[in-house]
Amino acid sequence: MSAPLRVAILHYHLKRGGVTRVIESTLRGFSHLKEVPIQAVVLTGELPEDFLYQEQACVVEGLHYSNSQTHTPDPATLLQRLRNSAREALGAEPDIWHFHNHSLGKNTAVPGVVSLLAEAGEALLLQIHDFAEDGRPQNYRCNQTDREFADKLYPLGNHIHYGLINGRDYAIFADNNLPASKRHLLANPVEVGDVQDDPESVSALRSALHAENFFLCPVRALRRKNPGELLLWSALARPGDVFATTLGPTNPEYQQTYRAWKSLANRYQLPAHFGIGDTMNFPFSSMMQAADCILSTSIAEGFGLSFLEPGLFGRPVAGRDLPEITADFKEKDIQLESLYRSLPIPASWIDKDSLSAEVDKHLGETYAAYGRQAPKDATERALKSIQAKDNTYDFGGLNEALQSKVIERLVEHPMARQELPLETLPIPRFTDQAPRIRQTYGLDAFTRNLAHLYQQISDERVSPVDYLTPGNLLDSFLMPERFRLLRT
Repeated sequence: MSAPLRVAILHYHLKRGGVTRVIESTLRGFSHLKEVPIQAVVLTGELPEDFLYQEQACVVEGLHYSNSQTHTPDPATLLQRLRNSAREALGAEPDIWHFHNHSLGKNTAVPGVVSLLAEAGEALLLQIHDFAEDGRPQNYRCNQTDREFADKLYPLGNHIHYGLINGRDYAIFADNNLPASKRHLLANPVEVGDVQDDPESVSALRSALHAENFFLCPVRALRRKNPGELLLWSALARPGDVFATTLGPTNPEYQQTYRAWKSLANRYQLPAHFGIGDTMNFPFSSMMQAADCILSTSIAEGFGLSFLEPGLFGRPVAGRDLPEITADFKEKDIQLESLYRSLPIPASWIDKDSLSAEVDKHLGETYAAYGRQAPKDATERALKSIQAKDNTYDFGGLNEALQSKVIERLVEHPMARQELPLETLPIPRFTDQAPRIRQTYGLDAFTRNLAHLYQQISDERVSPVDYLTPGNLLDSFLMPERFRLLRT
């Protein structure tokens, strides 16, 4: 057997979240991999006790978020600490440095670390889950802190490869002239473990909610998850329909809005429950099994786990489609035909002046936060992107105040529902897609793909380093047509 590839995996922290879940899955997959032996260490700025692979992780001072430490070291200092820790854990220098979200703007030194490694000829895999350029202007400014490396965020070279988690990001890098041989679709692994039937918990949960038809949003209530749309469907509910989300928000800035949604549901006695995972003692698997249908209302996602995970629990998915995310899944013959691209609301229901003023204000603020000036026709283009030919606006393009007025109209004037294309949310016909999801997106497929990519990167010849043109990637994200009030 050949000597194992030595890999240093880096992330700012290992607290519960999407990236930590991917890293744990990666290490679990490596433990069963025989074709390409891999010796890995995870270098991180924070190592909680609940991280599953403590013995393979190492805390490196200075790698955490810059706003979580009193002093962030300069790139050269942090790089030396990383080299020392990697060498001690692996017994030699890494063959590959695998960074998660190096360009997200969470640590002022990390872009410089990546640039120094690239120019030193080190093999790099830069896996990007989220972008500072995509609605995170504060993060973007963080990347401009060290002027020496501000224009060196995305290095190019034979020995530098990028892992993108969806086709949208893959296409954006293609548009920005990243060679096809250096960009790779690296979809997140989808796994839920062994799903054990628990009819007692399922029955108890459905009984507690008085649910005949139970629609579950298995998400934390973030603004971009669009919880108002769940309330809209609850206002259109049939007798016995019940809607719920699993978790409440942790962001203190969203608490007031979250309370307002709950107050609206209570005021009109809507069959909607928020944060049942916080208030009811049921495991996640029981909540998923208790649902007749999984509801997706989000207006923006990264990988799109919420479209695939329900299939592993034997549940259909209904709700809002995100074509730039779900196109990947549909190309793999995963059936998602029951989703809608927009939820049209008659324009006569909307205060157009208020909507236009809100879009104009927040568009201008968004561009300014990135140091840009909005195009003269930005507001017109943004409004057009949420309009349909039949004189309607997409509900997901409204802010909470305007969404609330729509819900109030439906409750106070029941005949108004006849003006909507759907009066209730149907439960899609279920098709067992678990075998296809596991085959295409399961841990085995992910691990083999990643190991092959590591091998490919390690065989590359070192080349001189160039960089993507600064600001071009921002242009790909900062477009009026992509603007939504719920993302401000």
